[in-house]
Amino acid sequence: MQIDFYEEFPTKENLQKLKLVKHKIRLFVATKSVQEFKKLEKQIKKIKKNTEVAYWPIIPNSYWISPFSNTQDLLESFSEFESIKNPLLIDLELPILNKRLLLKNILSFFRNKQIIKKFMNKNKQRIVTAQSPSSSYYILIKMLGLDYDIKTEKSLMWYSSMNSKIMNQNIKKNLIKLKNKQNYSISLGTIATGILGNEPILTTENLEKDLEFVKKTNFKKAIIFRLGGLNKNYIKIIKKFQK
Repeated sequence: MQIDFYEEFPTKENLQKLKLVKHKIRLFVATKSVQEFKKLEKQIKKIKKNTEVAYWPIIPNSYWISPFSNTQDLLESFSEFESIKNPLLIDLELPILNKRLLLKNILSFFRNKQIIKKFMNKNKQRIVTAQSPSSSYYILIKMLGLDYDIKTEKSLMWYSSMNSKIMNQNIKKNLIKLKNKQNYSISLGTIATGILGNEPILTTENLEKDLEFVKKTNFKKAIIFRLGGLNKNYIKIIKKFQK
């Protein structure tokens, strides 16, 4: 199984955790600009040469990408992304950090949705989308512009530490039913807090259970959130499942 990592806060301390990882990985690095990303890529390559550095863009005002983002922010961001050829994470989530955008940009919704779809179609070979794992609300997710019928790698955000037991069971059922599993990766975690600051931490025992489930259900890729939470105990578990 290919096991990669996200890093939402690429500080020097967090990036040093790359030294714990011996296998080749993709690292999805969150940054606010391509210029900043290029500097981080150089730092990362110095720490671990065999790292494929992927750009995880932070969008002005909305943080994540959705049809509720500001139109100008989307256009300027997508134009900037064309200047690099790295793998690109399109993190499809509602702007819950700036909820006023849900009302402010309602009239721009359909135009923004088309802008996102057009960009993704053009760049689908290098795009990974981070999105909901739920099929129970599939129609709603589609209507909100958080899923697109485009052949990209879709990383389904199954962060089991953040869900109830019943919700995790439902998500597992949905994942088992998915066809063409080679088109998906599963995002696991969380082993460190993210931008919300209160994400529950996944134990090593539960990380092993989650990776075992991913392997048994024939998914070939997992992405762990996030690199900064790595320690020797997590690494022992990961080594059991890597290629």
